[in-house]
Amino acid sequence: MRILLIIFLIILLTPIFADEQTEQTGETDYAPAPLLTVFHNIGWNALHSITCNYGAGFIGAGLVTYIFIETGLDWKWNRLAYNNEWMPKTGNYTNYIGYAVPALTPIALYVTGRAVKDEKLQITGLALTQSLALTMLIQTPLKIITGRTWPGIVDGWDSPLSRRSDRTDDYSGEFNWFKLDAIGGWPSGHTANAFAAAATIAQIYHDNLLLNIAVHTYASLIGLGMSIYDHWTSDVLAGALIGYAVGATVGKSFRSLTEKTEKPLTFYMTTNSMGVIIKLP
Repeated sequence: MRILLIIFLIILLTPIFADEQTEQTGETDYAPAPLLTVFHNIGWNALHSITCNYGAGFIGAGLVTYIFIETGLDWKWNRLAYNNEWMPKTGNYTNYIGYAVPALTPIALYVTGRAVKDEKLQITGLALTQSLALTMLIQTPLKIITGRTWPGIVDGWDSPLSRRSDRTDDYSGEFNWFKLDAIGGWPSGHTANAFAAAATIAQIYHDNLLLNIAVHTYASLIGLGMSIYDHWTSDVLAGALIGYAVGATVGKSFRSLTEKTEKPLTFYMTTNSMGVIIKLP
């Protein structure tokens, strides 16, 4: 949650972003994407992230977790990582990357878009900010509610709950309801954030195949790294499904801005008002 607050503060308060006046570029007028675009359709996007495809992402997250626990796949992958020291060491790098990239990418895209006068880049940066915000707001309560036992592969620096365990029984199915903080547990936050970002970018740049492959490869590597570091494999798969549902929803919504298409019903929110815009034919 601290990362989320930092992103909003930097994007909303940095002086370089203060001037929202139309800039002249010569032959045509250029208007930077307003910062409040970050709230574009946020009410609908939050709701539809959960109901997208009749909630298939969340239902799938629960089913895949059940299957991986019952078949022993969670435990087998856990033991493989536990018994091979190089695996969690490798996963440690994705842990750091998974913190830094979601925080820095939206800012970098917005700043770059402003510098090169590329509205689509600016909108993408703002879309990623909203995507991260909604992903955090959805996955954090799930972590707190489910309270899944940590996999005990490594001693974690970021929480006293992450400790290398000497247990030899299969404890992959332990859920301590309402007894875990918002850092670890089910689903994997790193993976959810990565797939939300990948899906958001993939929707906005839907016609760029190489970029789509690149962002989903990144998200998959983050998930793989977390599965051998401080998450069960099913945590990772659940995070991917949930994150994708959020990212695809937000990406489609912001894509309408880049393609200049209007929806008949739009939710909006500014610093001092909120409401619904209905466009009549």
